[in-house]
Amino acid sequence: MAARTARPSLYISVDIEADGPIPGPYSMISFGASVAGRQDGASYTAADPEQHTFYRELRPISEEFVPGALAVSGLDRDRLVREGTDPAVAMTEFRAWVRDVSAGAQPVMCGYPASFDWTFLYWYLIRFGADSPFGHSGCLDMKTLYATKARVPLRAAVKGRMPRALLSRRRHTHHALDDAIEQAELMSNLMLWTPPVPEPDAERSPRITHLSWGRIEAEGLAPGKDLRLYPGGGRPWDWSEHGTRHEPGVQPQEVREFLDLGVTAVVLGRGMEKRLGIARQTLEVLRAAGVEVHVAETTAAVEVYNRLAATERVAGLFHSTC
Repeated sequence: MAARTARPSLYISVDIEADGPIPGPYSMISFGASVAGRQDGASYTAADPEQHTFYRELRPISEEFVPGALAVSGLDRDRLVREGTDPAVAMTEFRAWVRDVSAGAQPVMCGYPASFDWTFLYWYLIRFGADSPFGHSGCLDMKTLYATKARVPLRAAVKGRMPRALLSRRRHTHHALDDAIEQAELMSNLMLWTPPVPEPDAERSPRITHLSWGRIEAEGLAPGKDLRLYPGGGRPWDWSEHGTRHEPGVQPQEVREFLDLGVTAVVLGRGMEKRLGIARQTLEVLRAAGVEVHVAETTAAVEVYNRLAATERVAGLFHSTC
């Protein structure tokens, strides 16, 4: 029997705005869609993301809402109650649009992150019409696509750490159609992207091989009293560069360069007697970027760092005296 030829895939970027975290108790209040491109075998062709689009604002399905979630979209919920499209009508129109633009191809919803947008979209398609043109699993997560191609952990797959050339020049406005178009461009850029192949071990964080009072040694580096280590290397840690002192402690600028390297974890050694402080703003910078933070006496910090260096893009600041 001859092998069955797979149909081409048509990728449709979808963005939704909601007034709460889950569908049912809360409502999808708007959604936008944009055709990103078509994949036929190994060939991907990007589309003009403004050429084929769909947008609706919906009447809420319950009286429950989370004010903070509603505020993200800037939509007037009272107006939507009066003027929003009936969800059943909107889903019927959306199914017809998807099937029209994907004629001859298999439609695939893509989102950033798909986990949130797909949850609402699929629930609405089944609740209001019991039919999804994407099937029950026809979705692709752009964060996962980037993490796989870039070979980084999923928590490092954020726009702030992606190469600038991958990102759309359009603003992310939290208007569902604007964002669907912006992310359609990201989708096409990811599909067409061939990441550079790093040299073996070129991006590995160097392990610390020795620690004693006043001396730290790490792979490939000269010994020092204080070291700054990161994927691909390290250097002496000069406190005066960014104004770090024992109090108030490690300054935010000390860790900002780590974020540009796409690290997933940062280890901060407080000294052998834990006299080095960590400024509150420094921890806020790291946590806001989704980076795992470890703070410990330097001997314990070295143990944590070396363990993470075996599997993660980890960076660290290490002080070998008080």
